[in-house]
Amino acid sequence: MQEAFLRLKGIMDELREKCPWDKKQTIQTLRAQTIEELYELTDSITASDWKGIKEELGDLMLHILFYSRIASEQKQFNIEDVM
Repeated sequence: MQEAFLRLKGIMDELREKCPWDKKQTIQTLRAQTIEELYELTDSITASDWKGIKEELGDLMLHILFYSRIASEQKQFNIEDVM
């Protein structure tokens, strides 16, 4: 599990450094997308759609990494602080 998490964190770090879209995101620009992911999760929960729940939790985990990366860049906190 630790290996998979570190791989996901590495992907986020690489996207933040190399992808123009990811580089320009802020906590404000991600906010609406995070809310949408939460709604998608609640829809999956309501439907007892375990596959959907798994996918949406993965999306939210990526958002948590994204916010933590932005916070780290601004010297606020990092993913270890969140965990």
